[in-house]
Amino acid sequence: MGTESVWCAFFVSLLLFAITECVTPFLNNYLDASARNSLNAVFLSAIESDQLSAIHHGLAGLELAGIPIDANKNQVLCGRVKKVNNKELVQLYHALSAANVLKDCALSVPNARETVEAVLKQDPIISQNLYFALAVASYLKLKVDYDSFSKALTSALAKDDGVMSLAYGLNAATFLDIKTAEKFSVRIEDLIGQADEVDGRFLVLEGGLSITAFGVHGIYSLADKLNKSPNVKSDEAVKLANYLLSRRNVQSYRDAHLLLLTLKKFASNSFQIPVVFSLASEMSIDTSKPLVIRVSNVLGESVGPLSVTLDTATHTASKEVVASRKALKQLASDKTSTLYEMSIENAKQRGFYKIVFTAGSQDKRVVGTNGASLMVKVMTKVRIENVTLAVFDRELVKPSSPISVKEGSKLGKILEADVHSKMEIRFKITEARTGETIVVHQTFVAFVHQVTHQEIIFVATPDANRGYVFDVDFEKVAKDFEGLSGRYTVRLIVGDAAISYAFDWNLVDVNLRLPSLPSQKIKKSERVVYEKLPEIKHTFREPEKRPPQTVSNTFVFLCAFPLLIVLILWLRIGINFGNLPASPFVLVFHGGLIGIFGLYFVFWIRLTMFETLKYLSLVGAVTFFSGNRLLRILAAKRK
Repeated sequence: MGTESVWCAFFVSLLLFAITECVTPFLNNYLDASARNSLNAVFLSAIESDQLSAIHHGLAGLELAGIPIDANKNQVLCGRVKKVNNKELVQLYHALSAANVLKDCALSVPNARETVEAVLKQDPIISQNLYFALAVASYLKLKVDYDSFSKALTSALAKDDGVMSLAYGLNAATFLDIKTAEKFSVRIEDLIGQADEVDGRFLVLEGGLSITAFGVHGIYSLADKLNKSPNVKSDEAVKLANYLLSRRNVQSYRDAHLLLLTLKKFASNSFQIPVVFSLASEMSIDTSKPLVIRVSNVLGESVGPLSVTLDTATHTASKEVVASRKALKQLASDKTSTLYEMSIENAKQRGFYKIVFTAGSQDKRVVGTNGASLMVKVMTKVRIENVTLAVFDRELVKPSSPISVKEGSKLGKILEADVHSKMEIRFKITEARTGETIVVHQTFVAFVHQVTHQEIIFVATPDANRGYVFDVDFEKVAKDFEGLSGRYTVRLIVGDAAISYAFDWNLVDVNLRLPSLPSQKIKKSERVVYEKLPEIKHTFREPEKRPPQTVSNTFVFLCAFPLLIVLILWLRIGINFGNLPASPFVLVFHGGLIGIFGLYFVFWIRLTMFETLKYLSLVGAVTFFSGNRLLRILAAKRK
């Protein structure tokens, strides 16, 4: 029973090891010349801005890229930087960061200590402001109370342990002395623990590129300061680097600066340097030419002496392993010490191959060296052989006398065909090197009208012996030709992702006679009209003719007659104006009523319905509000 347990544990361990090997992350991209040029363009654009933050990140990025600043531009930027408000901490940080890059641009900040120490009195204290304050003190070489800042940073991280707070906190800790900063190294694990894994290949912090890059920079900067390995696994370091490199074409100046800053830290820290395996030769290769790969750091630079080994080279379609455990040679003519070459003569099958590499190094900092894979495509040259064609009566099963055509040549005579004819083309596609008959991805026969250039394309299909047969019955496909007679050029088109070059062979000319198709009436809904349609203009219904003025005046008098009777009765009975409350709402309400009736009168004479409704909504709202207030006053007075 004990032996069985041992064997069971052994196989479980072996299985876990195999699974680990399968999912080991690796890098295939580095910051190449194209990405560098893209970042440099972002930096050059940023220094043209009037914002201090843009100038800071642009100048810092150019310094990292090794691009000097023109003397005149240096003077102009220095003038902008010196206009900073010294009492604003963030602006002061950006100004000092920019001035640190510029030549002869020292800033005078008389109240800097007050600005820096004011952060300790804030409530709440946040790690972001502590980072800015310590960075300003570092630029100005101010001596600060490390214990006070350490306590403040501890308090800030205790209240907020989110990714942004931790990223700024770790970077802030790099400005403290070693003894004080050491206690913040435990926060590295907290930050990495909040990273999200994407597709098994990337690790990214919430907040995207800027926070991820800044957090990683803080991790390795603090580790270098303490000379203590960060609590980051090799796979995690590779996944973080993979995410950063996936964003190498970013166009935001802040993201671009932090990306380049962190990639440089990944390439030159004391503990973990991810290795990149990338193709230096074309992805499409020939078996006669060697495959060249680049093994470098994330900046494309050498990581020192390596022993690079090809583990396996596997044909993806057939799963055939064509090479294994083969050492690569360093390219003698390479001055960067990053290029290695190998040949894969046994890759006889065309198509895609997955090549897995391992690199060995004496440098313990190098990570991501196992299980790195690259995809290459082995190309082959092909020939089209045994080409025959014939036009014959459609009642026959096969042609009696097919015509042979040499590869690349065109048949010297013009063939005649009509709806009583069939056309047949037979051919084989073989590999030029081995002579093996193969099936390719694309084989077409195209009929091109020599006058209208109309194309009708058919697919040629292989038979059981891998020979291609194309036959067409012109009576059945006359509709595809739209009844267009005339001379057609017949082209044979052959293409495949794994052949060196495609064929577009002008095979023969055919004089084709087809009956005209009857004209079909196209439905209006299916008709395609390319001419400009008339503009659709909406018009209201024409107003009805107004009645004679006598009728209108009579109608107005009849409408006003009841109001006249009311006024007469009021005069006879008497109006108790003393009962009206002394409130402005009385005047507003009655004025609103008069306005409404007056608006009706104007509507009768001049206004349209829509204009009247617009004015009525304003007057009616005022009348409603004032009437409501008036009724409240009257009700209160009665009580």
